[in-house]
Amino acid sequence: MTTSLSWLRAEIQERILNKLEPIKLSPKRILLEPDFSGLNRRAFIKRFPRAQIDSIADSQIQGATPFRIKLQQALSRILPNSGRLLDQGIPADASYDLILSNLSLQSRSNPGAWLANCHQHLTEGGLISFAYLGPDTGKELRNANLEAGALQALPGALDMHDIGDALVQNRYSDPVMDMEYLYLEYETEQALYKDGLALGLISPDAQLDRLYAPSPLKLTLEIVYGHAWVLAKNRSSGDTKTAYIRVDAIKRK
Repeated sequence: MTTSLSWLRAEIQERILNKLEPIKLSPKRILLEPDFSGLNRRAFIKRFPRAQIDSIADSQIQGATPFRIKLQQALSRILPNSGRLLDQGIPADASYDLILSNLSLQSRSNPGAWLANCHQHLTEGGLISFAYLGPDTGKELRNANLEAGALQALPGALDMHDIGDALVQNRYSDPVMDMEYLYLEYETEQALYKDGLALGLISPDAQLDRLYAPSPLKLTLEIVYGHAWVLAKNRSSGDTKTAYIRVDAIKRK
């Protein structure tokens, strides 16, 4: 996803923060994945000023702005609480109270493996929260180009029920999934194709003059949100007879 859709990242970031608002959460260590030019980190510093906030470098900006990455890495060595910018993935010994992913999961070929890896790095009582593009994203392009090889699928754009099942399979507790549609309308075909490329719906090698634009000129974005807790992390995976419920989930009738 390129910088032409930075407004979308900012919008979804704000919606994720709003969904976290009613959740009682005081994380000491946060991981943001990925870091879109510092967008995620700035928002979370304001929300959690006392937390150490690490972020995984966005692969699409890593080569474009190496100075910012080197500066952040230097600051992390000088100021321990400034957080680290990780360009090699999550360190093996790292642990976090909150892991958040903003519009990244749809690009992963194996979302379940990512969820399993995050579970290993979340502390007992930790929370994972994410938003990603669902399978209905860009359906207008697919309907207009039924046999076009220029289109490509988002490998991790799975139905929210599939991701919910993956959370359970990877031993997360109390998973919550929801979804909404956003609609983008365009004045020109070129603008629509530009966003289609940025979203990963159109192949970078596509000959745009051979594509058919949908009519009317619009794209659907299916935004899927999810969060789940890590509880009873050390219990045996074979223990299927014990249920764990958070205290704040018990309500009097």
